[in-house]
Parts: sequence; C-alpha cells; structure tokens
Amino acid sequence: MINKENQTGDRGGKVDFRRIGIVLAGIGFGAGLTYLISRVLSGREGKSLPLRFPDQPVDDRGTGQSQAAKILRNLRDRAFEASDERLALALGRPTEEVVAWNAGAEVIDDDVVMKARGIAMNRGVRIE
Repeated sequence: MINKENQTGDRGGKVDFRRIGIVLAGIGFGAGLTYLISRVLSGREGKSLPLRFPDQPVDDRGTGQSQAAKILRNLRDRAFEASDERLALALGRPTEEVVAWNAGAEVIDDDVVMKARGIAMNRGVRIE
C-alpha cells in the first residue's frame, strides 16, 4: 500500500506548489539580474543605441551611408583639426547635425557629400 502522507507531503500538496513558486521566482530574479549586469558591462546603460540606416546610395557615384560617414570623418580629421564645429561651419550645417551624422543617428544626404568633396578638393585633402 502507498502511504498518502508520502505522496502529498505534510500539508496536502501545498509544499510542491511552494517549491515550484520558489524555483520560478529564482529564475525570474536571475533573468533580471543577468539583464542588468549585461547592460552595465556593455556600457550602454541609459544611452540609446544608434539607429541603423540602410546603406543605400547617397549620390550618383553609389556612395552609401557608411562611405559618406567615412568621407565626413576624414574631412573633419584632416582639414578641420578633428573639430565638428569647424566642419559644420564649412558645410553650412548645425554642429548638432554633424555630431548626429558621426553617431549614425541621422541620414547623410547627397548635398553634404558633394560639399565635402568640393571642400576637400579646394583644400587639397584626400578623403577617399
């Protein structure tokens, strides 16, 4: 014969549900802790991730967004002493827009790429 007390425990089945509840709470706590640790270790806590734009051609030469960003960074570093403010002034754009381009938060348009190439040509700077 099977003893009923051994099947259900001391409290008529409540011990089994309590154990399951404790295990589930531990899993939830562990998942939350893992998430927080990964955010802190990745260095992105409180920061928004940069937007990813499709690398579609910006101009008639087939320049994509990543190549356009590289052109602007090269121009800034080589012709304007790595100053976003000076590059923005030369391009006739706000500094915030230049910073956003470098961060990948805004789309670089064809006008900016053409101006950057013209400025580089006038200053004798190789950007591509």
